[in-house]
Amino acid sequence: MKSPTLACALAAALLTLPPTPARAFDATWSGFATLGYAISNSRYTEQGSIVDRGTFRRDTLAAEQLDLRLSPQWSATLQALAAPAQNNDDRWRLSAEWAFVAWRPDNDWLLRAGKTRLPLYLYSESLDIGVASDMARLPYEMYSISPTNEFTGLFVTRNFGQGERDFSVDLYDGAAHTDLRVWLRDGQAPQVAAGALYDSVKVEVRGLVVTARDPRLTWRLGIHSATTRRSDGQPLPVTYPWVALGPGIGYWQVSSELPGPGLQTVTRVRNLALTAGAEWNLGDGWRMAGEFVRMLQHDTQLGSDSRAGYLALFKRIDAWTPYLSVARQRSSDGLLAWRAQLIGATLPAGIPGGAPLVAAERVAGESVYAADQTSIALGASYAVSPTAKLKAELLRTRVGAASAHFDPPPGYPDAKHLSVNTLSINFNIAY
Repeated sequence: MKSPTLACALAAALLTLPPTPARAFDATWSGFATLGYAISNSRYTEQGSIVDRGTFRRDTLAAEQLDLRLSPQWSATLQALAAPAQNNDDRWRLSAEWAFVAWRPDNDWLLRAGKTRLPLYLYSESLDIGVASDMARLPYEMYSISPTNEFTGLFVTRNFGQGERDFSVDLYDGAAHTDLRVWLRDGQAPQVAAGALYDSVKVEVRGLVVTARDPRLTWRLGIHSATTRRSDGQPLPVTYPWVALGPGIGYWQVSSELPGPGLQTVTRVRNLALTAGAEWNLGDGWRMAGEFVRMLQHDTQLGSDSRAGYLALFKRIDAWTPYLSVARQRSSDGLLAWRAQLIGATLPAGIPGGAPLVAAERVAGESVYAADQTSIALGASYAVSPTAKLKAELLRTRVGAASAHFDPPPGYPDAKHLSVNTLSINFNIAY
């Protein structure tokens, strides 16, 4: 298990809780699972695992959850999730995704301490539960903006009502350890191998989220701050200086080990994310949902500065719910320019040491998280029962200037102006 200390901390916290009458103690088991298959028509690997050979890796998962009611005010939750590992393309991982103690002093307040879900998206609370959504996969352009969806810290919720509408205000603060995935087409032999590279980072997060619900409309607004640093303490570049070798010839100094004026670096970078989402029940089985995020990058020109969002329309017809969605993600022009010029860097063949310089620039360019893509999805879900759904979706993704969401095979160019069709079929259960 990735976080055994969380389970130990939870157990220790339970032992320190005030004694409660035996009749107040209650334990409830629940779980959910998805068996998913996805296949595309491209040799470019999509979202880290989908390719033209097909895969069960992208969407398949299973979870067990234990909820303990210790008293009317105290409770605890532990959720174990088996899913593809976030730091290895070939392995699966069993981890404690949720491990927290909750205190509800009254109906209006809820305080949680431990590991829980970031309230980043409209559907954050049900992110992994397939039966909770009609879409075969929540739009990746929106739901990939954060490298992690869980954090360890404090989570305070205030609930109140106004007429038919219920409000909740969430305030959270904590940290998360996660791995950032970068695909290197050729690498830089012998220092950096080709293929998937994972950088371990620590992220300090905090935010404020307001959610409102009534019978017809649910909406959520949030402001989220994240401060990221490398787990090994290595600095992060602010920009790359240009080193001229002659008229119109030169290279970008992407490493302090290369000749040049030196890199300007920082120990950590900050992001500010502004999020908005809503779901409307339009009547007669029609429903619409949409989300938008503006990710603002500070302290570096090479970070995740982008806009993303989607709009989806659903129509319930008995047990069937067909849907159509359009999603878009675009990084800033400056970020797309950095990725393009580093990946496309060249030097004349006669320059000594030119090939290693170009290889280093390409590695740096592939490490720039930038995307310019649009996806259109047509799909349907079928409710086999109240706790089981069968889904199918055909997704067409069109890449513009670049996209870090597609891994080019060796010898293939970067995913510029790429069009990919993806078929996804999955079966979801909950109990």
